[in-house]
Amino acid sequence: MRSLLTLLRAEREGRTLSVTEFLRETKIPSATFYSTVKEALVSYGFVEVVTNPRERVVTIKLTDRGRKLAQCLEEIGIEKDLGLEESEEG
Repeated sequence: MRSLLTLLRAEREGRTLSVTEFLRETKIPSATFYSTVKEALVSYGFVEVVTNPRERVVTIKLTDRGRKLAQCLEEIGIEKDLGLEESEEG
């Protein structure tokens, strides 16, 4: 949930996150992301991971399905439960 909400916030701010930035903002350990989280988010169709070989950057972004889910999570106020509102201020 935190992953999707973080990507939604970045999208609204006009930012595209590299995987490195995404991991920093979500505080997900790299090993956890690559072993389980990435596969789950991609296989359920919530995110797209795009490699740009020219710039050597891998970005992660919401799909339409992921965006809809993130918006639903936001509507029910899950951000407060996850402590995301506090991280925006600090």
